Amino acid sequence: MLHIRSYFAFLLAFLPCHFLLAQTLPIAIDGLFSDWTTEAVSFEDGVDATNGNDLLRMSVANDENYLFIRFEVSDEVVLTDNNDLTLFIDGDHNSLTGKSTNGIGAELELRFGDRDVIFYHGNSQTFLDLSDVKFHSLPTFSGKVFELAIGRNVKPDGIFPLFTGNQIRLFFQNGTAGDKMPNAGLVFNFTFDNDPAPPYQPIDLQKLSPNHLRLMTWNVLQDGLLDIVRKSHFQRVLATIQPDIVTFNECWDMTAAQAKSFMNTALPLANGQSWNTVKLESGNITATRYPILQNWNIYPGHRLMASLIDLPDAIFDKDILVVNGHLRCCSANSERQLEADAFASFILDAKSPGGVITLPENTPFVLSGDMNLVGWEQQYLTLSSGDIVNTSVFGNGGPLDWNNSPLVDVVALQTDQRMAYTWNEPGSQYPPSRLDFHFCSNSVLEVKKAFTLQTEIMSQARLDAFGLYANDTGGASDHLPKVTDFVVREFTGAMVVQWPAIQLAVSPNPATTFTTVKWTNPKPAVIIFSLKKMDGILVRQWTARHSEGPATEFVDLVGLSQGAYLLEMQVAGEGARVVLVKLE
Repeated sequence: MLHIRSYFAFLLAFLPCHFLLAQTLPIAIDGLFSDWTTEAVSFEDGVDATNGNDLLRMSVANDENYLFIRFEVSDEVVLTDNNDLTLFIDGDHNSLTGKSTNGIGAELELRFGDRDVIFYHGNSQTFLDLSDVKFHSLPTFSGKVFELAIGRNVKPDGIFPLFTGNQIRLFFQNGTAGDKMPNAGLVFNFTFDNDPAPPYQPIDLQKLSPNHLRLMTWNVLQDGLLDIVRKSHFQRVLATIQPDIVTFNECWDMTAAQAKSFMNTALPLANGQSWNTVKLESGNITATRYPILQNWNIYPGHRLMASLIDLPDAIFDKDILVVNGHLRCCSANSERQLEADAFASFILDAKSPGGVITLPENTPFVLSGDMNLVGWEQQYLTLSSGDIVNTSVFGNGGPLDWNNSPLVDVVALQTDQRMAYTWNEPGSQYPPSRLDFHFCSNSVLEVKKAFTLQTEIMSQARLDAFGLYANDTGGASDHLPKVTDFVVREFTGAMVVQWPAIQLAVSPNPATTFTTVKWTNPKPAVIIFSLKKMDGILVRQWTARHSEGPATEFVDLVGLSQGAYLLEMQVAGEGARVVLVKLE
């Protein structure tokens, strides 16, 4: 049956005399959604017989600083590019002020696909950027489910506040003639909970153990390491983070020798030793404290190179392969897909004898760098699960980790706030984005700590403790340094038996238009969902990624005939779980 809270949300959201009270929630804008508990106010819109993208459901919550919204649509979109989705917010809960639409008076109109914000006050309207309302959203690449944050204390035009009280109204629309959520004649009311959220515990910048391997990636923005003005910012951050291996991007005119000299100055090694650096393609430089055994240019003419690094035997049982990648940006979806395919093909080659590369079995590996995943989700799925699209060029795909599971995407929150973006350019029409990634072979690598550093949001006490300045990361680059600490572990083949033992809860069941599946993930997973008739005929199939811990997946049943269906959930290399879903 439906959760009680969601049930009352459905009943009461549209009555003018009632307001839905959210519990303050510590939502992290990380694109993982596991923190969207049933305490958030949820609304099911149902399916509408309209052309175009169908608005399905939303959840709303808040903390002291942000209004949080999670929403789902029927068709895959890139949220901030080339779509007709619009959000209206009635910030003063007065239908007589702002723009009159669908029964509310909207002070804010946010056109996602055009990245336009319009603030209505009195008889004036002000055109703004997303940053003017402290807009954050993830994922940056395409999907059907998104989470976003809007600042509670913003003054969009610099004078008048967006939110003037605790009561607001929300309304989504897909184009002028498309679906609405809620539908015409209905109103969604929401009341902020002003209780404080659990405080975020800042992440310490030091390793938990000196024997952990610290990998950092940093896009230095147009040869930033050579810039006399920015050099000191880079040096302070590197001296504080103390990485063992760094993958730099956008070192266009910098040579490997110059990078070595820079690292020896910024972070001198003990006993007069020198950093080791390599550059095979334009832009990418890998720097490491440890010797480099061999290098590969994965896809000549593109920014993908790999280095096998000799880790000290006294600490690590194996060496590590580090792939330094900087995929094509922006609208270059086809080229970026080719590069993702090339990476997957290289790793599959490395795991098998012969070919261009043959790694000793269970050698740990990591893809590190600016992946520019701003287009279709398929590129993300190729990098994690090995699903090659251009098979005529790169061969058939397959699971990339040694235990035939997907690679783990190490999502790293910032050290001082619940945000996971790694790129931020003030004044840009694009919102802060998660562009920089670490994909690791989780079967032989264990993540001990991960963080993204943004000095601008750190307290002065924290800055002083680590010897940093407030403008260090922003003064250095538009990308933030992303850090992951690993331990190399023995191959854990036992991981492949965890998934079939997972217990699934399906509700509602029987269902009418949708149902949800809930479970607990033992580790991050890319899951293939298949809805089949009882005779095995495939009805629908989709892929979704879920983080470690509690997980929820919405299953759209609209348009299907009444009867029984099998919902299969498959994790590559780890078996499948099947549950029976009845549709009334």
